[in-house]
Amino acid sequence: MKLYKSLLFGLLMCGFAACDTTDLERDIDSLKDRVEDYEAQVQKLNEDMNIIRVLLDGNKTITEWSLEGDNYVLKLSNGETVTLAPGAVGENYPSITIGENGNWFIGGNDSGVRAVAQEGEDALFTPQFKIENGNWWVNYENGKADAWKDLGVQATGTPSSATSPVQLVDTSDANVFKITLSDGQTYSIPVIQDLVCEITEPVLKKGETWMIGGEATLKVKVNIKPGDMIRPVVPADWKAEITTDYAGLTGEQTLEVKVKTPASASKCVVAVEVNRGVNTVTDEIVARTEISSYWDEYQAGFDVVVGDENGVCMVINKSDVSLPVKHITTSSSAEEKTINAAGIYFVDSDVEGVTHERFGISSLIIIGNNADKQSKLSLPSDNDYFNLASTGKGLLLKNMELDLTSYNKEYVINEGGNEATFDYVLFDGCKFEMKGTNNVNFLSVPEKTNIHISSIGFYKNKVRVPASEKGVNLVSLTNKSGVKFTGYERFVCEQNVFYSPQKGSGCFTFSLFQANLNETKMEIIPDMVVNNNTFVNLFSSNGMLRARMKNVTSNANLLWNDYDADKSRSWIIAVKRSDSSLPSDLGDMNLLENTVFDQTAKGKSWMMFHSNGYRPDNYGDYTFNYLDKDPFEVFDIEHGIFKVSAAYEGIGASLD
Repeated sequence: MKLYKSLLFGLLMCGFAACDTTDLERDIDSLKDRVEDYEAQVQKLNEDMNIIRVLLDGNKTITEWSLEGDNYVLKLSNGETVTLAPGAVGENYPSITIGENGNWFIGGNDSGVRAVAQEGEDALFTPQFKIENGNWWVNYENGKADAWKDLGVQATGTPSSATSPVQLVDTSDANVFKITLSDGQTYSIPVIQDLVCEITEPVLKKGETWMIGGEATLKVKVNIKPGDMIRPVVPADWKAEITTDYAGLTGEQTLEVKVKTPASASKCVVAVEVNRGVNTVTDEIVARTEISSYWDEYQAGFDVVVGDENGVCMVINKSDVSLPVKHITTSSSAEEKTINAAGIYFVDSDVEGVTHERFGISSLIIIGNNADKQSKLSLPSDNDYFNLASTGKGLLLKNMELDLTSYNKEYVINEGGNEATFDYVLFDGCKFEMKGTNNVNFLSVPEKTNIHISSIGFYKNKVRVPASEKGVNLVSLTNKSGVKFTGYERFVCEQNVFYSPQKGSGCFTFSLFQANLNETKMEIIPDMVVNNNTFVNLFSSNGMLRARMKNVTSNANLLWNDYDADKSRSWIIAVKRSDSSLPSDLGDMNLLENTVFDQTAKGKSWMMFHSNGYRPDNYGDYTFNYLDKDPFEVFDIEHGIFKVSAAYEGIGASLD
């Protein structure tokens, strides 16, 4: 029902204008029927597309089928079950055809997405559809949340000339299942009960890829008869062989296939074929080499993702990169090892002496090349901070260890101009220590400038925090002048470890986000996400999240503390404002499974919402889960290695 929420709400509001209760009930019943019709339309269209995918593949047979009501349930030779509902359901459908160029034409327009295999490469995804706000929407990326496109084709109202893709089914021949599409083209799928080819291992979700580190084995279920020919099919630079001796075997068997990857980054379809007479059935799986070198990935044309694909991220692909790209290796000169200009830098893990020299950053992306080991980048002096100065992509670091041994400024990232707009400040899989002798703000945007950062993200980082009674903030936005901060849309902090490096000591003024500003100084931040982080001997007397914010998601964070400080322990301070729109303006609050193991006298005094800020009416429902038993089975506070026992899996960060 989620897909139709906005449509149903709008229609219900119209219905509420009626005065007669009977009429209102009748209207509501009618609306329910219409929503059910929309659901049936969506289900049928997506099932039709599944069938069309099978027809286009041309490498499946039907092992058995049944008729359930008006629907055909087909079991395919690869173990997949699909449902077919011929004819039309509902009112309108978008036109769906395959052009002469082999692409999907949806709603009369070339999607640019292949429907049929081309030059040995399979089509990536079959289009998926939904109805939203009364229109058909399409998705060419396996249902990816941000990939839906409005076709501008009404799913309601006067029927259009576009009809359901599958029009007719003919089962008059017991050996052939015939399907006629809306364009009059008829396809046939053989019905052979015992011709089976099903890859059973590895088990992948739809759209997932089999990652192989050099060599791996898959298992395939077949039903062997004398004379059957079975073979794996891979590109020339890959190797595959059946390692199970199936000579003399008959009936249902599971065979093993050993697959070897090429030395360089590569991706392919691994297929297994079973040939029996004129019939061939195939099952396949998408495989690729495990990521070892991000530079190789980039050179091979693969996406290099900084951040999280389901959250805040930047995707780097050589086909659309406009920035200078450099690979820093052990053979690079001292000049080449000094990063002082915009660009994308891949840094090998064995390179020493790579430094950042302050310049006016518009777009700077630094990636530690070796996936299994961080590369080092140093700020050699207090003057070499990251200086956000000119509009661009922003600052992004992936898989880097930030060496601040010779750096002792109160910030690492700071403004550099009066006004600039950035897409990101993003740290992914990095390691660094907060530095400074006074108040410390890792990312500091001070009062004199107006810096706009759309998305701030921290993923899978390990952050060492000095024991201090000073304020230590990951992000600080301070504004005492007349400038108003705008354009801050999202803050995400997931799967990070923040720790003070010795027991019995720590920092009681630590925060992730500090922006204690009123409505004249800063707009509301509409999306705050803080999930699955581990905090050791760090708590906040001034709020872990203190800002003008709404729509806060903060789940499964783990707080461990043996630092006995008589200070408040607060999580969220939604800053009070002079107007009265809060607390209703706090939006959605999702605060679950936040867990505390605090061994001090105030160990159970953690507050989800501090009284100094706005709180939802039901704020008492949001509490911490207090533990009486230490959740860690591995606890190395000096090196920041913390691993929870199996009983607490899913709580806190899961970094190695």
